[in-house]
Amino acid sequence: MDDSEETSIKMTEILVALDHSRHSRAALESAAFIAKLMEAKIHGLFVHDDQWLRIGKLPYLAEIDELTGKISPIGRDSIEKKIRDVEIAIKEHFEHISNQYQLPNTLSTEKGVVTKKVLEAAKDVDLITIGSRGRSFSKSGKLGSTASSIIRTADKPVLILQNRRKPNRPTIVVFDGSEKSAFGVKMALAIAGKNDSPLIVIDMSDAFSTKKSLDSITDQTETEIQVIKMDQPNMGRFLFLLNRLRGGLLVVPKNDRFTKKSTVEYILEGAKCPILLAS
Repeated sequence: MDDSEETSIKMTEILVALDHSRHSRAALESAAFIAKLMEAKIHGLFVHDDQWLRIGKLPYLAEIDELTGKISPIGRDSIEKKIRDVEIAIKEHFEHISNQYQLPNTLSTEKGVVTKKVLEAAKDVDLITIGSRGRSFSKSGKLGSTASSIIRTADKPVLILQNRRKPNRPTIVVFDGSEKSAFGVKMALAIAGKNDSPLIVIDMSDAFSTKKSLDSITDQTETEIQVIKMDQPNMGRFLFLLNRLRGGLLVVPKNDRFTKKSTVEYILEGAKCPILLAS
């Protein structure tokens, strides 16, 4: 495989945005699986959101004991203690997953706006991994505002998911003839090759003005490839196909067709697997 397309994509470090939600835990486990495949280092980042300490200053903030019904005010000290407890739990889980996969790893903690701190930490990494949402009380969608913002603004590939799923079934990649989709095919080839799994390419290039040829990207690979043509793609047909194929990982180009909040939510729900947006 030394001269094949798989070796043209290398990963040395994967960034995982950590919080105390189940979505973040799912993201960490998928990131660890890919890091193990690609022989990459994993870096965990936990951000103390500025909003947490601002909330602690509210005069009417209180908590109710479920057993006694006693109402107690929540002050800054209480908020800070809860944050420290969360940080300890996140650190322990991160170390557990890193040790389980025998990964070189680092962990850092920052204070500030989550999106800004994640983007700053991502400057020297090859992939950003995030859960679809944190522990928000809002039920307005499958994709949280922080995840949506990172997808739109990051100049690196982004892996996003909402449920625990190891990407060890066939890898699916969308090719639309764009530069980003060509890079996505190369990433998918690298992951499928390391995972010794087949690659399924959904070829939409006939529906768009294209610059890249699929054959020029895949002609040197030894990975088993199945190509499915979609000359007139629409979201309904696309989701039906994804559900039927039951892939372990979906790779799509990080362009306007696939980064809209509603589109990512539809795909997360329909594909039921991690989504890697390739830039």
